[in-house]
Amino acid sequence: MTTTIGKRTVFVGPLDGTNRRPSTVEGICVTAATLPGMIMSESSSGLAQNANAGTVFGNRPIVADRNSMLQKNMDDIWTINENMVGLQLESGMEYNLLVVTGQALAIGTALTRSATAGVLQIAATDGTVEIVAHANEAVTTTATQLVCCTRA
Repeated sequence: MTTTIGKRTVFVGPLDGTNRRPSTVEGICVTAATLPGMIMSESSSGLAQNANAGTVFGNRPIVADRNSMLQKNMDDIWTINENMVGLQLESGMEYNLLVVTGQALAIGTALTRSATAGVLQIAATDGTVEIVAHANEAVTTTATQLVCCTRA
């Protein structure tokens, strides 16, 4: 994953032009190699990459933010036992989220959690998986990369 395509933040902004911001969630990072833009889960031990299949409904999606307190960029991982910040994904807001390689996305493509923890993939739209977000850009992912998305 690289920031050479110009993604410098996780939270892009609200779609309605207001100054709303998503709620933040703080916790201890409990998963190695956690990158900004990964989908996280909150547990009693802290924040971990979400390993639930897309067929598990009702999750409270959280995305790992970049570590702005230490002036780190989108390529810098959170380390285990580091105090990390996540953003609660909220409807009507845009985020740069990690999408697994090999996904041919059109604007509006539905995305769900992948078998690879913390990243998204194209979702079936027949109601069998929980849709987490929709792509806001047309791109074919050539690696696991950040894609601008709106919370479903």
